[in-house]
Amino acid sequence: MYCSFPHSFSYPLTALSARYCVSVMSLYDPDLWLYMFDCKKLSMAILSSTVFFDLGNTLVSRIDDQHLLYSDAPETLKALHDRGYSIGVLSNLEGDITVDDVYLFLKECGIASYIDYDLITISCELPGNIRKPDKRIFDLALKKSGLLKAGDESIFVTEEMEHIIAARSYGWRAIMKRNMGECRPEDGECVTSLSGLLELL
Repeated sequence: MYCSFPHSFSYPLTALSARYCVSVMSLYDPDLWLYMFDCKKLSMAILSSTVFFDLGNTLVSRIDDQHLLYSDAPETLKALHDRGYSIGVLSNLEGDITVDDVYLFLKECGIASYIDYDLITISCELPGNIRKPDKRIFDLALKKSGLLKAGDESIFVTEEMEHIIAARSYGWRAIMKRNMGECRPEDGECVTSLSGLLELL
């Protein structure tokens, strides 16, 4: 099955050539595209960036064993989705929680329609529950996104500075979400609310 380019396709072919180590002329060969990507991964890797959100204290807060969605989460996710971003989850979780469990939780929160099921990445998926800031869970998320390597197209949002530093060291664009107080110079890219992302992305 061939993937047809949209008429509005404007990603510079020279940039694609450099990114995927192929000649510019070969990018016009549909067989090459079929070899490199399936249709879904092609659209995710080239036509949009992917934003991965941490769960706890990033999209939801926990109060007395109850999870509460941050009030600006739905509007922010919808706006990013409408702008063409692919949206995923990258989170450390305990026990035998599955991707299906996380998706059902997102449905209960009313935000599952903005998040790509295939981009839900949790530590429980890896043998031994490999957790952030380990590079292996970031690599799993990157693989799910269809991107060949980390860069400006792979974006991670969390409130954990340790995970921000790690993600940046792996080549990711990582954005700090401060839940209390103002952003600090050492934070780098930073917001004080989810809606603040709409000024950065």
